Amino acid sequence: MKKFKFSLEKVLSLREFEQNQAQIELGKAQSVVNDLNNQLKYIASEIVRSNESRSTSSELNFLLSIENYVNGLNYKKEILLEELAKAQLVLEEKRAIVVEAIKKRKSLEKLKEKQLSEYKKEVLKEEENALDDIVKNKD
Repeated sequence: MKKFKFSLEKVLSLREFEQNQAQIELGKAQSVVNDLNNQLKYIASEIVRSNESRSTSSELNFLLSIENYVNGLNYKKEILLEELAKAQLVLEEKRAIVVEAIKKRKSLEKLKEKQLSEYKKEVLKEEENALDDIVKNKD
């Protein structure tokens, strides 16, 4: 009997490639979200540090410079929050693409497993028939 060959093997390989690409894109999107979150954490720590510096000085110019710095940080924070919201939407889109790619790959793998199982049953049946023929010919 001939060797098992899945007729959609190339399509399955393509689905695996698409899944890998989607996972890479998801990783990139996650990296962007992580970077934005890190920037926001840094800004928050800078605001806290600046507020602590305010309490140690009573010099007007110093206090005004800290106030301007904190205002700049708050402005940057607002921009980063908008970017983060957009990046999270992209992340969710990429996650959905990965889930869909996994479904497509798994459906083909199930089909392959089903065909392989049928192939094995057929091979067993042919082997049994061949053995039956040998036993009948001995009689």
